[in-house]
Amino acid sequence: MLEGTSYSSSCTLVTNSTHRVVIDTGLSIQGDVLLDALGARGLDPDDIDLVVNTHLHVDHCGNNLLFPRATIALSKRELNWTLAFFEAVFASRAPEVVAVKFYPELPEAGVAPRTIRSVTRIARLMWSRDRVGSEERFQWLETANLPDGLDVIPTPGHTPHHVSILVAASPPVIVSGDAVLARSHSAKVRTMIPHSREQFEATRDTLLQSGLTIIPGHDAPFAASEGT
Repeated sequence: MLEGTSYSSSCTLVTNSTHRVVIDTGLSIQGDVLLDALGARGLDPDDIDLVVNTHLHVDHCGNNLLFPRATIALSKRELNWTLAFFEAVFASRAPEVVAVKFYPELPEAGVAPRTIRSVTRIARLMWSRDRVGSEERFQWLETANLPDGLDVIPTPGHTPHHVSILVAASPPVIVSGDAVLARSHSAKVRTMIPHSREQFEATRDTLLQSGLTIIPGHDAPFAASEGT
């Protein structure tokens, strides 16, 4: 059983007597904040033996490389989808056109083309395949088991292959990534629109019906019964 969960920004630390696990690693520019949070708990980067990515938006995987000893657990399908997305939009002079292939609900969401172009420019500064980690360090969530006490929950919608992590603490906790952005559904969170709004809503509802404590991607932990 894993215990000792703690939360900072879009990063969660889970520990027990044998493992030190960081679930999601934040934006690359938040590296010092993450290291300070670990230091406050008496840990340094070499103490972390596993990093888990719920998905590969830049604000959830930007500091994977801070942990030189850690195995990096992620979805192979999520990585392939993410690499294809960034390759396509970075190569195009009209990213607002190309992005619709990956986010088909962009037109109905009313996102202005100039906004998509601005986000693409920012992503060029923030995204690097190298920051995710080298493949020899990867452990694919589709084929490998996490340590006892951590279970993968498929939670598609925000991205097609998004996952959440059930932590067998006492009481159990769900680290939801961006499957649940915040306690309030109406909270203003700066992130990508869902890949599928229907899937995202259904996934969020399922997690809120779990009755467990949820650690959302961009808010403090809350009891599922308190979500709105």
